[in-house]
Amino acid sequence: MTVPAAPEGFARYVMKSKFGAGRDFQVLDPATEEQLFLVDGKMGPRPRCEVLDAGGTVVASVRGRMLGIPKRMDVVDGAGEPVARLHSPALNFVKDKVEVTLASGEQWLLIGNIIEKDYAVHDAQGELRIQITQKWLAVRDRYTIDVAAGTPAPLAFALVWAVDRWVERD
Repeated sequence: MTVPAAPEGFARYVMKSKFGAGRDFQVLDPATEEQLFLVDGKMGPRPRCEVLDAGGTVVASVRGRMLGIPKRMDVVDGAGEPVARLHSPALNFVKDKVEVTLASGEQWLLIGNIIEKDYAVHDAQGELRIQITQKWLAVRDRYTIDVAAGTPAPLAFALVWAVDRWVERD
C-alpha cells in the first residue's frame, strides 16, 4: 500500500524504532531515508529520552514520573526550558486521550487510537498540529508523522516517544 502525501502545510517524517532496550527511534526524511533526528530512550526507573538533531545536539528531552503515578511526562528544550507537559489522570490507562499543556499555558489534546498508534494532536482551536499513524506502513514500530508549519518537530517526536512509552508500560 502506498503512503498518501502529507497534507498541505505539513512536513512529513518517518520515525523508525531501533533495536535496543531504551526505545530508541531514528527520525528519517521519507524521500531519502536520511537520518534527521535521533530519539534516544534512556534506561532507568523513570522514563526519559533525549531528541538529538543530525549533529548530535540535544534539542529536546522528556522525563516521566517514577512508576508513572500520576501519569505525567515533561518535555523541555535543549536549554532545559519547559516546553510541554503530557498528563493523564492517576491510575488511568492511556487509551484514547492525553492532555498536553504547553509552557505558554495553551492546552492541546492528543486523541485517537493510541493502542493501535493512529492519533492526532489538536490545539485549543481544534486545528490539527500533529498527525501520527502507523496504518500506512507494514513494519512494526514505524510511524509516519506529519507536523504542521509552526509546530516544533522535536516536540512532535518527544510526544510520540512519550505516548509509545506509556503504551508499552501499560
